[in-house]
Amino acid sequence: MWVVVGYGVKVTVVDVKRLSPVSQKDLRRRAVAAVESGRTQAEVAEIFGVGLRSVSRWVNTFRANGNKSLDAWKRGRRPEEQKALTARQQAR
Repeated sequence: MWVVVGYGVKVTVVDVKRLSPVSQKDLRRRAVAAVESGRTQAEVAEIFGVGLRSVSRWVNTFRANGNKSLDAWKRGRRPEEQKALTARQQAR
């Protein structure tokens, strides 16, 4: 956990990946709303304590696909892609 101070706002932030899916969606929604209301993506990234690339990605996907694009998604590999090695590599 750490504290971000910028643009007159102090926000305590934890690693976004450790937030619940609902909290992740809320953070994305608030960040996009801040950009849509006129703040720069750099300001929003600093205020919310996230990376500029994350804000840019959230805004671009929101503009292309709407609110549904801000939902949390499953991380990692798909069940059928669980193994990092091919069958041939595993046989060695």
